Amino acid sequence: MRQFILYQHGSFFDAKSPPGYPLCYHTPMVAENVLNKEQKTAVEAINGPVLVVAGAGAGKTKVIIERIKYLIEKRGVLPEKILAVTFTNKAAGEMRERIMEHGTWNIEQKKNPMFHASGFMLHGQPFIGTFHALGLMMIKENIKKMSLEIRPTVIDSDDSLKLIKESLIEAGRDPKQFDPSRIKNQISNFKNKLVTAEKFIDNISLDGGAEDFGKILAQVWEIYENKLKLQNFLDFDDLLLKPALLLQNNAESKKEYQQRWKYIHIDEYQDTNEAQYILSKILADEYKNILAVGDVDQAIYSWRGADFRNILNFQKDYPDAKVITLEKNYRSTDIILETANALILNNKMRLPKNLWTEKKGTGKVKIFFAEDERKEAEFAAKEIKMLRAAGVRYKEMAVLYRTNAQSRALEEIFLKRSIPYRIIGGVRFYERKEIKDILAYVRLAVNERDEISKKRILNIPPRGIGKTLMLKILDGVNLKPEEEKKYGVFKKIIGELRSDASEFNLHEFLKRAIKKTGYREYVDDGTEKGLERWQNVGELLSIARKISNDGGNIEDFLEHVSLFAIDDRADDNLETRDEKVSTMTMHAAKGLEFEAVFAVGLEEGLFPHTLSFEKEDLEEERRLCYVAITRAKTHLYLTHSLRRTIFGERVSNLPSRFLSELPKHLVETLGNPYRDEDGVLDESIIEY
Repeated sequence: MRQFILYQHGSFFDAKSPPGYPLCYHTPMVAENVLNKEQKTAVEAINGPVLVVAGAGAGKTKVIIERIKYLIEKRGVLPEKILAVTFTNKAAGEMRERIMEHGTWNIEQKKNPMFHASGFMLHGQPFIGTFHALGLMMIKENIKKMSLEIRPTVIDSDDSLKLIKESLIEAGRDPKQFDPSRIKNQISNFKNKLVTAEKFIDNISLDGGAEDFGKILAQVWEIYENKLKLQNFLDFDDLLLKPALLLQNNAESKKEYQQRWKYIHIDEYQDTNEAQYILSKILADEYKNILAVGDVDQAIYSWRGADFRNILNFQKDYPDAKVITLEKNYRSTDIILETANALILNNKMRLPKNLWTEKKGTGKVKIFFAEDERKEAEFAAKEIKMLRAAGVRYKEMAVLYRTNAQSRALEEIFLKRSIPYRIIGGVRFYERKEIKDILAYVRLAVNERDEISKKRILNIPPRGIGKTLMLKILDGVNLKPEEEKKYGVFKKIIGELRSDASEFNLHEFLKRAIKKTGYREYVDDGTEKGLERWQNVGELLSIARKISNDGGNIEDFLEHVSLFAIDDRADDNLETRDEKVSTMTMHAAKGLEFEAVFAVGLEEGLFPHTLSFEKEDLEEERRLCYVAITRAKTHLYLTHSLRRTIFGERVSNLPSRFLSELPKHLVETLGNPYRDEDGVLDESIIEY
């Protein structure tokens, strides 16, 4: 049994550890009365593999948090022996904050910027972060083994696409004929299956003509990888590929990481791709103490490489696994849950589960049949106004749709009816032009080989470097005296910034970069839009100030930006929402909850989507509908439009088959677009 000593303010410290490394909390970490029976069983099942099948709103995050606390407090496990991996920085951050609620981690460690940004911990801490944060940490620890250079720059998806386009052109291919996005997605898919460019090229078939897609992909991929290496870049997929290959191919590293973490927690296991699955499996192979939490009924990301079979096969991978099902829902009414349960029972590829709740509903699920998308939006607006009058706040309501194009009609009506709204899924903070401009200066200051950043800011703010001169500079050709003078202004700025980067702290460096480049004068042009852009720059300065105050440097800042840029789910919580109705795709809504949810456009060909009529794809569409339904706490509306304009064409669609799978006694049908001139309902049409 480890020995602990009581220290000031009631904290406990390990008697064998250096001063300043607290391992326990002021009070017992697990308040047993806040856990239901199944949650408590999952928290205390620490030996061997455990699969927690957690339904929507069933408290899966609580289980992981309380289990980590239980391991440290009740079982005396060293915090640094604990690994917890999830899919978003927001989720990881919430886990860390909630673990700290009871007392504390060392104050200096709490200040570490990477604690908040990515899960990187100082001595004596568990690792709590995303798969990409884990991968980046492993890369930094094994630079030489991976034949990389120090401080590689992680480029975002947009910059990766630019390199793919450049590679296509260098390969003599027309980007208009060969879609760069398709090439990029293919490379990403292969990397996530641990296929390298070298392996792909070695195995490519020699059959087929010069226009064979496989040969073109191999050619472009090889050029792309050379560009990454030349500029000391890593793309997002490398953050998973390289660590996984390290564990597969280096026995010494595999043993080191297997012994580092004795207790492993994987959140959202149904969303893991092959690289993430292999990383998890190898890391857990030494002790087999792996807790996988997930719900196959919420697996909706196959289009980006996630494989829900990983959770279905967990018991095959670990035959002695303990399976615990969390079925008590703390979010929705019984009416909404029974509706969701009935829908998802139509899927065959799933793990058995039946959500229940103590929360009784007072109103049925409303299904509205509209004549067109405008009437559909009018209905949503009317109901939103009624809910608001009844005391439901705008920020507690959401409208969900299958495709972004559906938002147009809603926006028009909401504006007309003076309903405040916001669209989730627009241009994200780190993708905004002004933010990427500033980051390009930072990146170029620390990586002089960063051609993407250089190309972006050669003439931003404008300094007389046109396209022709830019190409000459990038190609390294001799410049005329007047051209060299213009380029010299840029080189002087970058040279000074490189000096500043080593002399000043992050926040001061960023302020000097903005001042020396004249970026404020460039971006803040006196218009409302200009002010908004400058305010975004101000927010970036605030982030830099916080990281600086926490002792972070430029490298920490760039890692923070890279890891947050990977997140592609809505970063949202009820407490910080503006007083506006949220509108977003159903995919973006995963993980969120609202008092009232409007799921619009439930029509054959739209939802389920016309490209998803194959059995496996159809089951994913049904899971997406299940996710949409279970976002609602109290009020749920499902709508269908008889006619809709899609891509400029007026089309008529039958009601979605998903509507026919809902229990008739739980739904209330509204609207009558199927009645003839005499008011007679055509039952053959409405029999969905």
